[in-house]
Amino acid sequence: MRLKHLLIPALLATATLAAPAFAQDPIINYETDDAQMNAAIAKARATLPLFLANALDADGNGVDVALIKVGFPTTNGGGMDVEHVWVSPFARRDDGSFTGLLANEPAALGDLKAGDPVEFTVEMITDWHMTAPSGLYWGSYTSRVMYDQGAFGDTPFDQIFETEPVPQAWN
Repeated sequence: MRLKHLLIPALLATATLAAPAFAQDPIINYETDDAQMNAAIAKARATLPLFLANALDADGNGVDVALIKVGFPTTNGGGMDVEHVWVSPFARRDDGSFTGLLANEPAALGDLKAGDPVEFTVEMITDWHMTAPSGLYWGSYTSRVMYDQGAFGDTPFDQIFETEPVPQAWN
C-alpha cells in the first residue's frame, strides 16, 4: 500500500485565527509520488529562504500576512504518513527550529486542533504563503496545484493568486 500525504487546501476564504488563516476546505489526498505536488513542494522549498528573509521580523517572528505549510507525521492517519497544515503565526527560534499555531483543523494529528501550538524544523516546511497588498496570494505553490485540480470551484485564478508566486521586489 502506498502511503499518502494528506493536504489541507487552504485559500478560498479567510478566517480561523487572527492572522489571515484559511477556512477549512475539503481534504485532498495525494500519492507521495504525485509529480505535480512534489514539484510544487520543491519550488516552495527552493524559494523558502527568500520568503523567510521577507516574512520574519528582526526578532524572528513571522509578519501578520505570512503563513507556512508544515508536513506533520500523522498519529491516526489511516494509512497516511504526513498531514500538511498551515501554521500562523510562526516564529524561528535561535536554534533554527520553528514554533507556531495550527491555522487549520487537522484531520489526522491526534488531539491537535486549530490554534494549538506546534514545533517543527525547516525540513518539515512544504509551502509558504504571503498576502500581497492587492489581497491576492504569493507563494501557495501546493494550493496552485489544487486550484488546477478544481479545489477552488469556479473562483477565477486571478481573484486568488498573484500571477507570479514570488514578488519581483524580492529578486
